[in-house]
Amino acid sequence: MIVKEYNNAQAFLDDNEATLLEQEAVSQLILYNAYQNLTVIGCRSCLFGTVQEEEKNWLYFCNVAPYKLAIYSAVQEDLSEAVSILAEYLGNNHIVISGINARYDICQEFMEQYKKRIPCTFALKMGVDIMEIREVNDIKVVEGLHRLATSYEDKMITDWMIQYHIEALDSEMDYEAALKKADQLIKEGRIYVYENAEQNIVSMAAAARELVHGIAITYLFTPEEFRGKGYAASNIYYLSKELLEEGYAFCSLFVDKKNPVSARAYEKVGYRVVGDNYEYIAIPEETNA
Repeated sequence: MIVKEYNNAQAFLDDNEATLLEQEAVSQLILYNAYQNLTVIGCRSCLFGTVQEEEKNWLYFCNVAPYKLAIYSAVQEDLSEAVSILAEYLGNNHIVISGINARYDICQEFMEQYKKRIPCTFALKMGVDIMEIREVNDIKVVEGLHRLATSYEDKMITDWMIQYHIEALDSEMDYEAALKKADQLIKEGRIYVYENAEQNIVSMAAAARELVHGIAITYLFTPEEFRGKGYAASNIYYLSKELLEEGYAFCSLFVDKKNPVSARAYEKVGYRVVGDNYEYIAIPEETNA
């Protein structure tokens, strides 16, 4: 097996896009990074490649700053050799990563091998199920109104985005950055809210990341006092139905593995688990307490 490094994202896509699109929802992090960096040439912080053996690609990977190393494989058999070769390649070339995004078995093998070459530790940030929908189920929704958020609601959306980052991503988001993001998504018509029968806004979701054939939904947030009442599922039902009717082949979303209640609610709408992803943060050895 060898590591094949590409000089740019376009060359990587030329060889591998068709294969990655076969499981687009699962490989979306690599695909999206490639599409966003088509003009970047030969950079250690913008690295795309594969681990291959003759005509078979075992792994696809990208390391695009400031994001974490993303690794994808459609292979379900033992990947320990391929993952070890990638870890050795990155370590020997002194390519420092900020973390890793991959399915569980790939993460475990990579971290063990990478630490032997680049002194660091890894901390689990989160594990998610990757869910996909191609046709919505006919479900009973909660009485209310699904609609686009307005500019008058940007402060509320900002607060909810900050809470989403804390609860779902275990990270903080600067208020000004969150406000700018909220205003952008509202202006682009990507933030959707749900009003209950009392005209209280009780849930939100964003159609944020456009893929080749599908679209990723994120910023799924319902304030604590409105949870468990079916508002989030109703909002996702209408949003997914609308997006599919617009021509997207599928919608995808990431659901925290520690939140099975939400996963079951989305399954009722028609979502199914097509993969998973674990995110680990790399902590350089010299900064350990």
